[in-house]
Amino acid sequence: MNADAREREAVANSEREAELEAEVEALNDQLLRLRAEMDNFRKRVNRTTDDLIQQAKSSLLGDILNVADDLDRTLAALDAGADAASAREGVQLTRGRLDALLRARGVRSIETDGAFDPHWHEAVATRPSADVPPGTITAELQPGYRWGDDVLRAARVEVAVSDDGL
Repeated sequence: MNADAREREAVANSEREAELEAEVEALNDQLLRLRAEMDNFRKRVNRTTDDLIQQAKSSLLGDILNVADDLDRTLAALDAGADAASAREGVQLTRGRLDALLRARGVRSIETDGAFDPHWHEAVATRPSADVPPGTITAELQPGYRWGDDVLRAARVEVAVSDDGL
């Protein structure tokens, strides 16, 4: 290869090297921009999520405050000399309002009829029984609640066991 050809090849290699360096610089710049966009997107999603959580909390707490106001009115009626029947009616109405609030938010009672299920129930007592098969719930000691498929509080129950001592 003559000197002229080597010089042309060196110039071509130098130009190709400059092109590659420019391409690398452009790709690095693009990468930095994409990282910044992703960071901004993540921050925006976090802000939106935080805002939605705050709105949900605010709405729920407002509803709970309304139930607290009902209880305050019942207490005030008792202080003013209301009879027990009126107070009982006020408490029942308030309990009904709380139940409606919970239902509207998707909270449901956990059923306690039938067989014990450790996913939904917490066995806190047993009762020997020949009347029902072992593992059958014999009494609900504290109601349980669920929200969709999530257990908010397991139902505390009494469960039948074999009465033959086994």
